[in-house]
Amino acid sequence: MLGYLAELRFLSLPQLARLCCPSGREDLSERAARRHLRALFDAGMVDALPVSRAALAPPEAGNGASLLYGSAPNVYAPTREGLRALVRSGRSGEDVLKAPLPSYGPRNGLFLAHELLVRDVRVWLEGCARAQGHSVERWEDGEAAAIPLGNGRVVRPDAWFAYRMGKVVLVGLVEADRGTERGDRRWGEKLDAYALLFSGEELREATGYVNARVLVVCPDERRRDGLADLVEREAAPELVGRFWLAERDVLNSVCLRSPVWRHACSAALSPLIRH
Repeated sequence: MLGYLAELRFLSLPQLARLCCPSGREDLSERAARRHLRALFDAGMVDALPVSRAALAPPEAGNGASLLYGSAPNVYAPTREGLRALVRSGRSGEDVLKAPLPSYGPRNGLFLAHELLVRDVRVWLEGCARAQGHSVERWEDGEAAAIPLGNGRVVRPDAWFAYRMGKVVLVGLVEADRGTERGDRRWGEKLDAYALLFSGEELREATGYVNARVLVVCPDERRRDGLADLVEREAAPELVGRFWLAERDVLNSVCLRSPVWRHACSAALSPLIRH
């Protein structure tokens, strides 16, 4: 748990449960994770971030008084002592101590909700790898995921990864879309940046691979189809085929072969991989 927290900076209780205490029953998984996290908290190795239930509610949730009551799933971050424990155990190098500790609170709620969705993708990949004998070879998020394009331009996926399936590697550029932004301006800017990325050598220089897919995780079917239509309408034909979109529910599975992804150039749903 400390290792994942050191790498990803913060994770929710359900995410840590899926990563470290997998079980056929979600309640048993989270109960086991909560027990371990309580021990880490009491030892001063993790902190719980103060996040309101309203801040982490999905965009489609109502605006009623129910969001004022109850609590959101705990979100945990490593402390300096937790990072030192990783270094002492040989699990991490001393460079892990140089990174600033997360300091998020109620005012960062929207940012946290988006970043937790990005981490849901990582948790999903780890679950798929565990179930199918694959491995997550590399994962970069936040500023580390930015890829310079030259002339001061940068493409900023929310994350990118290299997922190894034997001799085959799937490289994905992750876009976590919560459907909270109005208008198409931001997506238009993204499409322009991705067009530059795929027309040059920057992708290979950043990832080590020449091919990649842009994987867009959307809150629902309507948003998925709307973004697919936008990509098909606004992007160059050679770029459209790079985009694969799915509803957020896909992250609840542990299979890359389920036909739940919409290729931006087709209304049909397809598996992310076929073999």
